[in-house]
Amino acid sequence: MIEINLWVLGGIGFVAGLVGSTLGIGGGILIVPMLTVLAHLPIHVAIASSLVSIVATSTTAAATYVKNRFANIRVGILLEAAALVGAISCAFLAAYLSSQVLGILFAALLLYVGCVMMVRRRGMQEEVLSQEDAKTPDNANSRIPLYGSFYDPSLGEVVSYRVRRLPHGLGAGLLAGGLSGLLGIGGGVIQVPAMNRLMQMPIKAAIGTSSFIMGITALGGALVYCLHGYVYPVVVAPVVIGAFLGALLGSKLAPKAKGIVLRRLFAVIIFVTAVVMIARAVSVGL
Repeated sequence: MIEINLWVLGGIGFVAGLVGSTLGIGGGILIVPMLTVLAHLPIHVAIASSLVSIVATSTTAAATYVKNRFANIRVGILLEAAALVGAISCAFLAAYLSSQVLGILFAALLLYVGCVMMVRRRGMQEEVLSQEDAKTPDNANSRIPLYGSFYDPSLGEVVSYRVRRLPHGLGAGLLAGGLSGLLGIGGGVIQVPAMNRLMQMPIKAAIGTSSFIMGITALGGALVYCLHGYVYPVVVAPVVIGAFLGALLGSKLAPKAKGIVLRRLFAVIIFVTAVVMIARAVSVGL
């Protein structure tokens, strides 16, 4: 029998929602290890609860990001198509794969992503263009011109950009969706670095677009876990309420933060989560 502490579950949801919406990672990367370690829930129940909470978290944050024009709707729709395929497919496979092996492999991936986000290499700085230059088609996206602009209050100016390497972004979307279905994360740990580093979108546009994408991705995975009987309303309800409130606050804080601060904070969260996932993978009974 699962012991339930509503305050603990609500607190976990709030912290995950706050961090997740601020960094565009959906909160699931924190919810799953916190539910298994702090609330002592079975990992499949934790993953299912995480996916349901991500739907609420990302929807709340996405509304603010769309309003502020941080979310690039056209890019989001394209990447979502790939992410949804990965999420549904891998959610069905989750019951047949070792959680220990997946945890260690994913932790290694997190360490790599954290290093990439922490070290800002030369030649990969965010490209700021005039609005006219941003609308000039990129050779790689000549058939689908992708560009965007938004007002950045921390800089006090409009930031315009052109999206590059769409095929790379679609591949990252498929991978992010797969990890979402397998591990109950939002996929932002893959989507945000891919959009920022590979597609050369500003970090705030990457975070906003990631929040726009992950709600539908998580919903696809959550429905599969629900079919397997892993969605417990008594667990999901307090987590979702806490995540909703945390996401609401996080989406208000994110526009005021500087991009480099978000990047470094994102990397720190990644490193800490990697350690937690390694510990969970080698623990008995998870």
